[in-house]
Amino acid sequence: MSILITGGTGFIGAEIVRMLVEAGRDDVIVAHRSGNFDRIDDIVDKVQTVQADLSNDDAVTKLVADTKPTSLYHFGATLTGPGEEDPQALLRSNVSGVVTLFEAARQAGTEQIIFASSIGTYGRDLAPDEPVDDMSLQRPNTIYGVTKVFAENLGAWYRSKYGIDFRGLRYPSIVGPGVTTKSLAQYTSWMIEAAGKDEPFEVWTVPETVIPILYYKDAAKAAIDLAAAPLEQIKTINYLVDGARPTPNAGQLAEAVLARVPEAKITFEPDPAAALSLARNLVIDDAIARQEWGWEPAFDLDGMIDDFLS
Repeated sequence: MSILITGGTGFIGAEIVRMLVEAGRDDVIVAHRSGNFDRIDDIVDKVQTVQADLSNDDAVTKLVADTKPTSLYHFGATLTGPGEEDPQALLRSNVSGVVTLFEAARQAGTEQIIFASSIGTYGRDLAPDEPVDDMSLQRPNTIYGVTKVFAENLGAWYRSKYGIDFRGLRYPSIVGPGVTTKSLAQYTSWMIEAAGKDEPFEVWTVPETVIPILYYKDAAKAAIDLAAAPLEQIKTINYLVDGARPTPNAGQLAEAVLARVPEAKITFEPDPAAALSLARNLVIDDAIARQEWGWEPAFDLDGMIDDFLS
């Protein structure tokens, strides 16, 4: 038996690796592209590492054939920002790479696949302030979202056709330290990180903006909890997961940071284009995950900020 984690040195993937190692697993295989082990440098000697580029179909096929994982956490992907700049590269990793990966997993006898999807699968035709749930229509407005919808449905087909236990998580904006790829929602992490580093931070939207957020440790916990849930409880297959409720707006997040770091320099200077894009104030309803497999985040807003700063 073994567990293969693609994107295992990334933001969420590395935390999954850490949690599995801390739980006593000694059969964790970390697939990575960059060779940067900063997020797992203290436990890298406790896992097997394999370098593979998800946009290279031959490399993906070899990765799975060589490792023959019992379980696969697929957390490697090209993200929204780079993907919009180079959509063909994104399609190679997020579509062709996924097709190759799932088929290779089938041939290798992999029993379970946990897939990292996104609320980016929703987009067009959503009413402002109307909660989105797992049954809401998915009409993404980014190429990244398009690829995630594809992978969700491909995984569900592999589940019905071949009996692979595929399960997916639609993540909101993930909050945590050390994020380098900018996105419209990234102020949620950088606001806290700047305060911890005693650096000023200018938020590019209005205080009333609401973006669903989940702490990166809770994102990893969700993946491990979903993988452990009894098969008979998994009815919906792809699930939204949310953090603490109610979702704070940007102003409330800033207030919570200032309560802990009173000297923090947080200002709001809305960029018109960004503020317009974020004005939908998306709210998600993850009741199905909570009902079917008992999803519950470990961190509330205050706990998330305290842990982040520490």
